[in-house]
Amino acid sequence: MPRLPLSFALLSLLASQTVTAGAQRGPELTRSLSATLGAQGRLMWVDGSANVFRTVTNSQTGAKTTVDYTTTRAGVAEIVRHCKAARINTLVVDVKPLGGQVLYNSQIAPRMRVWKGRALPDFDTLAAFVEEGHRAGLKVDACVNILSEGHKYFASGPAYQHPDWQSVVYTVDRGVVAADGARLSARVPGEPDDPGKPALLDDDRAILSNEPTSGLVGLESTARDRALVTSDRGTPLGRQINLVLDAENRVAGVVDSALLGDDPLVAPEGGHLIPATRPADQAWIAQHLRAGAAIRFDLQTRLVPIAVAPSEKVACFVNPLHPDARAYELAIVREIVSNYAIDGLVLDRCRFSNHYNDFSDRTRDAFARWLGKRPDALRWPQDVYQFAPAPGDDQVNGRYYKAWTEFRAQTIRDFVGDVARTAKAIKPDLILGTYVGSWYPSYNEVGVNWGSERTRLRYPWFTPEYPRTGYAEFFDWIATGCYYPVATREEARREGLSERGTVEYAAELSNDAVAGGAFVYAGIYVPDFAGKPDAMLRALEASGRQSQGWMIFDLSYIDEYNWWPVLENAYRQDALAPHQMPDLLSTLREARDAAQ
Repeated sequence: MPRLPLSFALLSLLASQTVTAGAQRGPELTRSLSATLGAQGRLMWVDGSANVFRTVTNSQTGAKTTVDYTTTRAGVAEIVRHCKAARINTLVVDVKPLGGQVLYNSQIAPRMRVWKGRALPDFDTLAAFVEEGHRAGLKVDACVNILSEGHKYFASGPAYQHPDWQSVVYTVDRGVVAADGARLSARVPGEPDDPGKPALLDDDRAILSNEPTSGLVGLESTARDRALVTSDRGTPLGRQINLVLDAENRVAGVVDSALLGDDPLVAPEGGHLIPATRPADQAWIAQHLRAGAAIRFDLQTRLVPIAVAPSEKVACFVNPLHPDARAYELAIVREIVSNYAIDGLVLDRCRFSNHYNDFSDRTRDAFARWLGKRPDALRWPQDVYQFAPAPGDDQVNGRYYKAWTEFRAQTIRDFVGDVARTAKAIKPDLILGTYVGSWYPSYNEVGVNWGSERTRLRYPWFTPEYPRTGYAEFFDWIATGCYYPVATREEARREGLSERGTVEYAAELSNDAVAGGAFVYAGIYVPDFAGKPDAMLRALEASGRQSQGWMIFDLSYIDEYNWWPVLENAYRQDALAPHQMPDLLSTLREARDAAQ
């Protein structure tokens, strides 16, 4: 690693000259000084579950074999060797994946012993990465999925042992009700419901098929009849049928996707389409509906634990306001920071699962106190919002919707503050990082304001005090997932795409949100560039140009695509990450504050 290029005094002078000359805002100042110093964060993310084993192919026979990877000393040493050759400067090692089982020797959390049916070696992954990484001159950060304590695929993890810890989800069940009172449960895309249900599609949604002919299957056709008929290409009819409803909620007919040909199927203006693929749903349509018959929609809502909520498919989140869950997470932080010579601690999933939680009684009571009201004075959850009575309409915001947005963000900020104080009390020089999505304009949906209190960004859902919920200043760096398959604005313009769907734009927005409160490392998702390594390198270049570095998610894809040579040839010189330069961040913050 190169030595530090500037003393603190010289850096302060440079910062003051930059501010005087250009009166730069925080984002520009942070970018320009990092570039001047030749500093660049180069982070490789090592996902906890994706890398415990891997598939290798025998070059002679082509036979594939599954072998242990991050759970062996040889595997860890190989990863470190590759990262060193690629001039990565920081390894982010996920040691507490979303399932809550850990990859280090813990006296608190359960160990990950089995993954996808394969027994794992009794191996301390974190200790091995610290030893091998430090030997190679790399910094090693431990990542924890701080508020996720269960894996719903396997119904395992501490959240299942402590169901009262689980966050509570506001769910909706919409129904199509026939004239005889029979009900078909359906869903509106984007609402918290079972994705396996037939969807209620508005008239701006189309259903497409590649079949060469088009036609209408009458409601009098039975499921048996449809199974006996095939299209011109031999595809069985009835694989997907589409109920067509007009603006008066009357049955216009049922169209079989196999007969659409190249023509899109669109609902009548103001009407709906309901595609049905499950035999039971198709049978319900055949039994209870006739052409011209009227239907109506109904709506049911429930508050359910996240373990049984359909809107979160994988991670079982706990409520950060539950005192026992909160104490448990802080104990894990204390254990890792105390027992391992890590350079940094990184928080992932430090948020609510989505827009629809937490709606527990505990959180209701805390929200009421925050408002200065009694809990029984709230209509819960209607005073926050209600689902639209008619499918496809916007949710109905309650009188405290904006306040709720601020409250959730403040809740996470307070939790982050506890984590930071807990870690820093043990190791004051510890680096703190976090990983978030780059879509700041809508990140309020997961209850987090990862920007700075000093951001100049404003959105309609902001309250006057919302900027104060920003937690950027608790961290040394923030990695934002700029997960788009187009690298630059110029490429987007050339291809006729939106510039906002680019890595470059997302990195710029991230820098504006954080506003010099922390270093920003724009993250890329490797599968976005599958088969296009040059495009991945352009994305990394855009990330480094518009923020202070980059993060690659994740190691497993670099291995799978055999792109280590690509990375090794891309960067010819080592670089310090900005967060590795003592006093740089504090100096930048002071210069930013002086300029405002």
